[in-house]
Amino acid sequence: MKPTKGRIAFNIFNYTALVVLSLIFVVPYIYIISASLSDEIAFVKNGFTFLPVKWSLEAYHFLLTTDDQMLRSIGNSLILTIGGTLVTTAVSMLYAYPLSKKYLRGRKFFSIYMIFTMLFSGGLVPYYLTVSEFFDDSLLAIIIPGAMAPYYAILMRNYFMSIPSGLEEAAKIDGATDFQILRKIYIPLSLPVIVTVALFAAVSNWNNFVGPMLFITSRDKYPLQYLIQQLLDDVSGIYASAGNVIIPQQTLQYAAVILGSMPMILLYPFLQKFYINGMVMGGVKE
Repeated sequence: MKPTKGRIAFNIFNYTALVVLSLIFVVPYIYIISASLSDEIAFVKNGFTFLPVKWSLEAYHFLLTTDDQMLRSIGNSLILTIGGTLVTTAVSMLYAYPLSKKYLRGRKFFSIYMIFTMLFSGGLVPYYLTVSEFFDDSLLAIIIPGAMAPYYAILMRNYFMSIPSGLEEAAKIDGATDFQILRKIYIPLSLPVIVTVALFAAVSNWNNFVGPMLFITSRDKYPLQYLIQQLLDDVSGIYASAGNVIIPQQTLQYAAVILGSMPMILLYPFLQKFYINGMVMGGVKE
């Protein structure tokens, strides 16, 4: 079928807009990578360039070897990301599964209750006082309050509703319990939306620095993003224990940004096919 003039014009506009938007996002990141791989003196003299004027890994070497703070922060971020992702995905799934059943008593109430929490909150001060009362200077102060995410539960509920009810009925005839049905039928068939929710939760936990800023006081418990935020404010203060070592202050900041952002960027392509399918199916309510 020959495309119409309107379709051709739309495709040209669409591809042009996508290319422009891609360049807007990608080009600054390339400049940051270039800055992180530049020699400090050359960068101060020449500023941002598409390729480093003088290549150097000094900033990365300083971050990873001068002090173990960066490695500790990476470890804390891994704990926060893995633990938070597992807890959030599991709790959201356990809340979404019964809500996908039309025969559940009080289904409408629990759905409205979930949506209500998306629209209204108790405020930052009550939230801080409550969480700090139970979790003092602990990563659990970030993981536990984020265990239930209404948006993720809605995605999972809609996806569960798209699975034929006949599968559940056949399993119940064979004597399967609700947990067995969830584990052996719904979870295997719902991998796209589960991976999508896990990806959302992982990115959210990995990039979280507001939670640590509120609840983490010990420097050895700083996750990576909070450490980067501190580095951007005061490099010399963070590495005061480095002694007489010359600190590549500007390139160090850009190297820290790359270390903080690259893991999620590298993870996304491997989960992209699940992400697209999960978003499409989970976003449609029958």
